[in-house]
Amino acid sequence: MSSISYLSLLMFWYFFACVLLTIFYVVIMSVYNRKWLQTQIYDVSKDIQFPSISVIIPVRNEEKHIAALLNDLLLQDYPSSLLEIVVVDDHSEDRTLEIVNGFLSEKIHLITLKDYLFHEEIQSSYKKRAIEIGIQQSKGELILTTDGDCRVGERWVSTMVKIYSLSSSKLITGAVVMSNTETLFKKFQALDFLGMMGITAAMLKLKIFNMANGANLLYEREAFNEVGGFRGIDYLASGDDMLLIYKIARKYNGAVSYAKHPDAVVYTDTMDTIAQFLNQRFRWTAKSKDYQDTRMTWILGAVFFFVLSFVINICLAFYDIHFLYISFFQLMLKIIVDFRLLKSTSLYYQREDLMQSFFFSQLMHILYIVFVGSLGNLLRFEWKGRRHFK
Repeated sequence: MSSISYLSLLMFWYFFACVLLTIFYVVIMSVYNRKWLQTQIYDVSKDIQFPSISVIIPVRNEEKHIAALLNDLLLQDYPSSLLEIVVVDDHSEDRTLEIVNGFLSEKIHLITLKDYLFHEEIQSSYKKRAIEIGIQQSKGELILTTDGDCRVGERWVSTMVKIYSLSSSKLITGAVVMSNTETLFKKFQALDFLGMMGITAAMLKLKIFNMANGANLLYEREAFNEVGGFRGIDYLASGDDMLLIYKIARKYNGAVSYAKHPDAVVYTDTMDTIAQFLNQRFRWTAKSKDYQDTRMTWILGAVFFFVLSFVINICLAFYDIHFLYISFFQLMLKIIVDFRLLKSTSLYYQREDLMQSFFFSQLMHILYIVFVGSLGNLLRFEWKGRRHFK
């Protein structure tokens, strides 16, 4: 067979792969949108018997944010006698301890990891260690976690607990919405994150339990203990959310729900620079190798190769104009299905303004998917001043 025939055959199979990847992307994003829309919105106006709850906040170097969060938590409409707030300091090097000490009361408690870990363990005292010790030293029947750089509304705790009660679940994961979106780059981050919230809800409807956010996570103390806490994933720098939810879902036959309600939202800031943003995404990508549900791995892989094929086709268009037609076809379909999901989630969380960045976000999404997807499991990332590989 001549070299021309080999090339023609290769081009045929490459084109066929591009078509399959494009069809997959359109189908999966359409499914995500449909499942997001089908996710139950709970009626939290119903009265329930409130259980005791412990809000666990692992912190490291959060002097700029922790006071605002603690003030938010003191304003909660939850019965005061049933709510405790446990701040677990992970060797902060700024004024975090000093600020938290100013809030200490019968309701707010402070734990420092240095009192529980040997000096040589400091570099491995990841966020999960802080949460575990916080749980051990707390009393609530329910555990609710958030991060030290977040903000919450006054009905956050009660809404999360009511959804837990109404859903009969062992674990509830809620939305995290990004604020501080004055620039186009920050609007992109917030819009992209809203898309992830929709996908999180959709994944749970599909019984794929590898999506959650530790900044807004509620679970039973008993369930946490029954699955052995973070045992088996404790060597990872992160994973206190996505990997924990899988353990609980597997143990309790999928008893996990998404808190789709405007009052069940946690707010956090966007990243200020591209370097910070990429570091954040590298940290998230680093745990993808440890997903135990292979469906998640296949979906992420197919999405990556779809976006990669689009970039390759743009490059090949300099040699053959037909590749430009293929890439244009892929881009149009991507824009249509992405718009539907992002429009829906932004409307629900009252952030329609973020859609102003939609076309810029499409470009950024393509670039960072290829870059982070290619290097996310190879490069080290920095988290709270520490360098990690996983």
